[in-house]
Amino acid sequence: MTGRTVQRRFGERERQTLAKLFRALGTDNVHEAAAARGRIDSLLQQFGKAWGDLISLLGGTPAAIHTDLAHDIAALGSSDPGERANARHNIDELLARHHKSWNDLADELGSVSPEAWTSSPADDPERVNDLLGLVYHLLEEYVALKPHEYVAVSLWILHTHVYSRYMVTPRLALRSPVADCGKTTLLDILSRLTARADKFDSITTAAIYRLIDETHPTLLIDEADNLGLALQLNGKLRAVFNSGHRNGGTVAHVERSSTRRYSTFAPLALALPDMYGTLPRTLNSRCITITMERHSGQRELRRFDVNHPDAALDAAYGQILLWRRDAELNPEPEMPAGMRNRFADNWRPLLSIADSLGWGEQAREAMVIFGREYQDADAKILLLTDIRKVFDAHKADRLPSKILLDALNDLNADWCEFRGVRGEQQPHKLRGSELASMLREFRIRPRTIWPPTRTAKSKSAKGYRRSQFEEVWRAYCADDGTTAHASNIKDLRLVGDGTA
Repeated sequence: MTGRTVQRRFGERERQTLAKLFRALGTDNVHEAAAARGRIDSLLQQFGKAWGDLISLLGGTPAAIHTDLAHDIAALGSSDPGERANARHNIDELLARHHKSWNDLADELGSVSPEAWTSSPADDPERVNDLLGLVYHLLEEYVALKPHEYVAVSLWILHTHVYSRYMVTPRLALRSPVADCGKTTLLDILSRLTARADKFDSITTAAIYRLIDETHPTLLIDEADNLGLALQLNGKLRAVFNSGHRNGGTVAHVERSSTRRYSTFAPLALALPDMYGTLPRTLNSRCITITMERHSGQRELRRFDVNHPDAALDAAYGQILLWRRDAELNPEPEMPAGMRNRFADNWRPLLSIADSLGWGEQAREAMVIFGREYQDADAKILLLTDIRKVFDAHKADRLPSKILLDALNDLNADWCEFRGVRGEQQPHKLRGSELASMLREFRIRPRTIWPPTRTAKSKSAKGYRRSQFEEVWRAYCADDGTTAHASNIKDLRLVGDGTA
């Protein structure tokens, strides 16, 4: 039959395909989002439809969706990149304000009776004068921390909303010596205040890198010791967490005979049931660590009910979103004297935010206290520091390797429970071969040494002279025997209560 066009019917199969593509459009992976948009374009053209028809094609009621939202949905298919970007920004703001995800939006667009957040605009609340003080106060209501830790956690919460403006996103490690110290409660609070929070008690490596690539959430992981991050076989998971610390971090996997790259840059918080172990050194150095203790009961803490969350938390979240819209942030805030390297990198976003909110002095005071507690995560630097302590304790200018090794294992739990330079082995006492290997990187090698006073019965041994270490100690260690990172922290004035 000629001269007639048969119009295909947009049926249930096509609706399901469109819904799947629309969900894919919400990914933060620009390449996948572009591919989804192209496929939606093609599908709509097949049926003579436009992006303005998308809501009804999904099965929803266009009249029930607020006009501005409907306009932004249609603008996602615009040929103008700027218009598409503006529409996406508006939709993301809407979702953030209501703690919703792109999948939630897809569900509501396909609903005959969508929820109120898609149907009516929300007026901006009046802004508070002290946003950081508000967040600090809410943390005080629920968990027991030290003052400098309240400051750090409050700033970390805000940083999750603007982390993409910085070079790194510091990991947050919540540790405690025993259970019931408030780590889970703090994660629950974080889930109400951080950007696009996603909280898990257990999650696989594949799920983590796919989730981060798709939505770049604030990843909150309770009982993180179950991930086995320090074990050698979990190198892929460590790679995701380590690379995600830095803007532009990616991992690659071969899938169906092709290489797929996954973006890993996203905020991460981990709760751990111990004070020192579990995390490999490479990851620990990327963390701001909060050491939580069981509450003494001297003041009453509020109980967090996940089924009836505090309305004040949602109000604070809304205030954070208002701040995020027009926050003016200096990516290179002034650092306290002596703060450098990765420790400074971790604090740079927090100081930047603190300065924008008038909390710069308190943030730097907190940073100084954390710096005094900070232990350089590089095993080789820690080794130099402890070797100096051993030489000083023995008041010797030379030491046999065996005596030095035994003294190190007695001195520090890091050596009697050594996990390898990368922190990925089972705990064991530091071995002579490992000691020699680490020192070799500083061009320090064992020599044949004799006792200071030789006799006919004196025997030589392999060991080290103090003079071999003097130059590297000057470069990496402070005058007081701590790491060079901490060496300048002592120059910052401290008062009697331990605050700067």
